[in-house]
Amino acid sequence: MSSTSAATATTEPSEGEKGEPAAPAKPHVIEIELDEQLYPKDVIYGAAYVFIDRCYVHLDRVGDGRVKVSLRAKRGGPALSEALAGELQNELLGQAWRQEIAAQNRKLIESVTARALGGAAGPPGLDELLAMDISDDTAFDDPLGIAMSWEDKYGKKKNKSSEGQAADGGTADGNASSGVADGTAVDRETP
Repeated sequence: MSSTSAATATTEPSEGEKGEPAAPAKPHVIEIELDEQLYPKDVIYGAAYVFIDRCYVHLDRVGDGRVKVSLRAKRGGPALSEALAGELQNELLGQAWRQEIAAQNRKLIESVTARALGGAAGPPGLDELLAMDISDDTAFDDPLGIAMSWEDKYGKKKNKSSEGQAADGGTADGNASSGVADGTAVDRETP
């Protein structure tokens, strides 16, 4: 059985010709090669996305059906990079499992979603409204009395004495009506 992933770490620089350390090509970089038959591209993308807040992630195709994932920690040293490699492999396994569960339950998920969206549409009853005859004669009918104003429906009941005074221009308290309700004078003609 062939290896499905190989992790290599470049953490120490190689020595130069004169015994001096040469600058590392990729300091603290973890590279993992993955087989796309075992980890599909969507799984690799999902796992890599989990790490973009903590490290720089680079994906590269290295051969037919093989992808290389390179991780470089934004903060920390080689120990953190090694830990990230282990976390990436765990996340790859988790993403592959989630994808498998979603594929197995796709019909159930679609069914539940369709029911939820169908229930939000409300009960079917628009046909009755469309069948109603609304012409000029019936457009302003109010059989339920809901178009009546509040004052008409619940207005104050007048006293017998106030009815007589209101007829001769007075109010219930005996004062003559000046027509001043909101601060402006209104001239009234008295019959």
